[in-house]
Amino acid sequence: MAGAALLDRVTRGDHVCWIVDDETARLDTLAGVVLAGLRECDRVIYSGADPDGMISGIERRGVPVAEAVASGSLRTSTVESTFLVAGAFDPAAAFACLQQEQEEARRDGFAGLRLIADMSWASRPLPGAEHLPRYEAELNSFFAEGYLLGVCAYDRRLFDPLSLRRHAGAHPGAAGTGMPFDPGSTLRIRRTRRPYGLRLEGEADMFNRQALSTVVARLVDELPADGHAVVDVSGLRFADTAAAGILAQAADRAEGRLRLVGSSPALIRLLDFHGSRLGQDQKSDVARNSA
Repeated sequence: MAGAALLDRVTRGDHVCWIVDDETARLDTLAGVVLAGLRECDRVIYSGADPDGMISGIERRGVPVAEAVASGSLRTSTVESTFLVAGAFDPAAAFACLQQEQEEARRDGFAGLRLIADMSWASRPLPGAEHLPRYEAELNSFFAEGYLLGVCAYDRRLFDPLSLRRHAGAHPGAAGTGMPFDPGSTLRIRRTRRPYGLRLEGEADMFNRQALSTVVARLVDELPADGHAVVDVSGLRFADTAAAGILAQAADRAEGRLRLVGSSPALIRLLDFHGSRLGQDQKSDVARNSA
C-alpha cells in the first residue's frame, strides 16, 4: 500500500503533524495506523468531516471494521461533535472532550487511546480557529503522559505555507510524503514520576520548539512547593540554541529546583552561552562521574 509506512513507528505518547497531499496514501496510512492500534489493544477514534468515507476506505484495505466497531475498539465522530461544538472552536470544550475519551478508554480496559483527526476544518475562517496552534501545543503535556497517541492530518492543498508551518510547529513530530515519522529525528517527550520530570529523546530544534516550550513550562508550573524536577536529556541527539534557551529559562523560573541529567558537551556549551547555571551543574556532574 502506498504510504502505509509513513506512521508505522509511532507509539503511545507521540503527537504527530501528518502533512497530507494524496488521497490514496492518506487511506493507506490511516489503515496502517488503525490496524496497529487494534493489534496493540488500543481504542482508536477517528474525527473528520467524512467518517463513513474513511471507514469504507480502510475496510477495503483489510481493516476488520465491523468487528472493531462492535467491540468498541474503533469509533468515529464528526468535527462538529469534537472540535466545532456550536459552530466554533472552543479549546476548553475540546480539551474536556479529550479528557472524557481518555477516562472512558481507561475504564473500558484499553491499553492506550489513538486519536486520528482530519484537521481540514481549520483551513476555513471559523470562530476560534486562531487558537488551534496554541491548543495543539498545550496538548503535548497530555500526550507526554504516555497513554495517548495523536495523529493530526493537515492537507497541504488547503493551508497556505505559513499557517501550515504554524500548525506543524505545535507538534513534537511530523510526517508527510517522502518523510516517514522517524523517532530519531523528531522530539519525543515523556513525563517521568520517579524522579518527577521529563525525558527528552531525538532532536529539539526550530520545528518543535513551541511543543517543547509548552511542556517544560507546564512542568515548572506544576512543581510542588517543596519539590524538584529532573529533565533527562541523555536521549537527545541534537538540541539547538533555542531548545537550550527554553531549558535555561525554565531553570530560572524554577529557582534552582530544576536539574538536567545526561547533557552532551554541545548542549552544555549552549547552556553556558545562555548564561545558565545548568551548564555549570552538568560540568560538575561529568567531572564527578569521571573521577
